[in-house]
Parts: sequence; structure tokens; C-alpha cells
Amino acid sequence: MTNEHAAGALLAGKVVLVTGAARGLGAAIAATCVAHGAELIVTDVLEDALAETVATLGPSATGMVLDVRDAAAWDGLVEQLLAGRGRPDVLVNNAGIITSTPLADTDHEAFQRTLDVNLGGAFLGTQAYVRLHRETRCARPGSIVNISSVRGMFAGLGTGAYSASKFAIRGITKVAAVELGELGIRVNAVCPGPIATDMTVGNPQYATIDWDAYAAQIPLRRLGSATDVGQAVAWLGSDASSFITGIDLVVDGGLTALAISAPQREIG
Repeated sequence: MTNEHAAGALLAGKVVLVTGAARGLGAAIAATCVAHGAELIVTDVLEDALAETVATLGPSATGMVLDVRDAAAWDGLVEQLLAGRGRPDVLVNNAGIITSTPLADTDHEAFQRTLDVNLGGAFLGTQAYVRLHRETRCARPGSIVNISSVRGMFAGLGTGAYSASKFAIRGITKVAAVELGELGIRVNAVCPGPIATDMTVGNPQYATIDWDAYAAQIPLRRLGSATDVGQAVAWLGSDASSFITGIDLVVDGGLTALAISAPQREIG
């Protein structure tokens, strides 16, 4: 795979950094960005899986091991970028984890780890991006895309830690959009709904879920694909959305358009 693409590719000539990109949604986002002409920097803590993904993405991609919870690791990444490519055009704060445990049964360590990865990673990533912008005196517009979730918009059983982190992602996105606008940096959130990935359909935590029945309730009558999310990210990272900042872009097949209706019963 190369970055020689037809004219009109959304991300032609841009450099995109995607965290949590070794597999699943992050890898799909990275592949979609490559397909739109971007040069990629992909990071993850899973070194072997990351190397495999980089090989699949081709020469347009560079892999860097990064624990998004670690401020010192972010500092190291910033130093590498300052010595090389400088500030990426787009940062995608994608790295995340999910556990399915009732709130009353969630231990504090697991709750905190979810916040550290999902929210802390986006917080540290945003700070790193601003540092790169300032220290390179970058004059180009920039874009940060944070991956939230529809579970950051409404609750679900067993999603206490995950929902807390994803609601907070939406909040920090809006604060950053307000504060960084004067620097020419746009900040938006993508809120995926039911997407078929190894974190959902392939996750043993959800082995009892009837995914076909779930899909039948969605207005578009299917689960989303990781590429559906990747296309939304590519658009928000591109100049096509140059006056868009501070939004929640929901990618859910119409799930959040639904409301609970009163059931009907037979009379007579």
C-alpha cells in the first residue's frame, strides 16, 4: 500500500498520528487515513502487533511504541517529532480500553486504569500536540480528533468506567476546541455506536450478546464497520471540515435517534 492516490484524497500531503493503532478500530482508522493519502505515525503498547500493522499499512506508516498513560513517554515522542517531522497535521486520540462490570462491582484500580487510558491519554496527547505546535512555531492549521462513544452520550448496563471516560472525552474536546481555536487547532470528537471490532463482537465479555438482534433494532439494520469510523475521522482531519470544531460526530447508524416507545397490547 502506498500513498499515491487519486486527486481529491481528503488527507493528501498530511501527516496523521493515531494512538492505539496496533489493531481493531485504531488500525482501521490508520488504514483509512492512508487510503486518503496521509503519511501515518501509529503508536501502541503492543509492540509486535504494532509492527505487523505497520507492515500492512506499507511505507506510508511509521510505528512508535507509546503508553498513552505515561507523561514521560509522551515527552519522548515529542522530542522525536521535534527532531524529525515536527507537528503532525492531525492527532487521533484513539487508544482505549473497555470492561463490562456493574458499577457497584468495579474495583477502584480498574476504574482508574480506564480513566488513565481513555481520558488521560487524550489529555496528555492534546498537551503534547500543543507543545509541538508552539515549539515548532507551526503556521499550518491542525486537527485533533478524540474517539468518544455513544456510551459517552447515554448509559448502558456495565459501562460505568467506560461511560465515565467517554462522557469526559466529549467535555475535554469542547474545552480544547474553545481554548485552541486561536492557534488554528480544531478539536472534535467522534462517537461510534455499535461497531463490529475485536473490542465488541470479538470480545469474550460480550459472548452472550445477540449481535444480529441488536443490529435489527438499528435504523440502518446493521452494525457499523471500523472503516465507517475511519471515514468520519478522515473528514474531521481534512480541510473539508475547516470550520468545524467542538462537535460530537455520531457514527451509529441512527441508534441515538431512537427513543423508547410504549409497547402495544391486544385489546379484547
